Amino acid sequence: MGRKIEELTPEAQVKCREFLDRCAKAGIPVMLTSTLRTAQEQLALWLQGRADLTAVNRERAAAGLAPISQAENRKVTWTKNSRHLRGTAWDFAVMKDGKPTWDLKVNINRNDKNDYIEVGLIAESMGLRSGKSFPNPDYPHVELKEEL
Repeated sequence: MGRKIEELTPEAQVKCREFLDRCAKAGIPVMLTSTLRTAQEQLALWLQGRADLTAVNRERAAAGLAPISQAENRKVTWTKNSRHLRGTAWDFAVMKDGKPTWDLKVNINRNDKNDYIEVGLIAESMGLRSGKSFPNPDYPHVELKEEL
């Protein structure tokens, strides 16, 4: 799985850079955790929480991903057809003390707003789609809106 902005489509690169800048200006440090994915990587992630640990780790190894523990074998994606496959989505983590935190209540900028919600609002204010608004919320996910 890539983490480089350059792996995104040109339009997504522009939006992602602006997104990172706006987060920084809001006092919320974030890092990219995933940009472009292969179909094999997406399948391995999709299997998590849906298949037994042996099958999941076999698919993760085939995709070049590190093995996970039984505790980590939980659903992390709800689709096999992610926009990560097209380079129009990215995942991020809020940084606390120089390390990613997945605590949805984190408030680095101390403004009484949960940073993952605030970052989602930043994305939406830019015309992006935030995973916070998905039926199964995926707070650290942002993607370009696609025209119908």
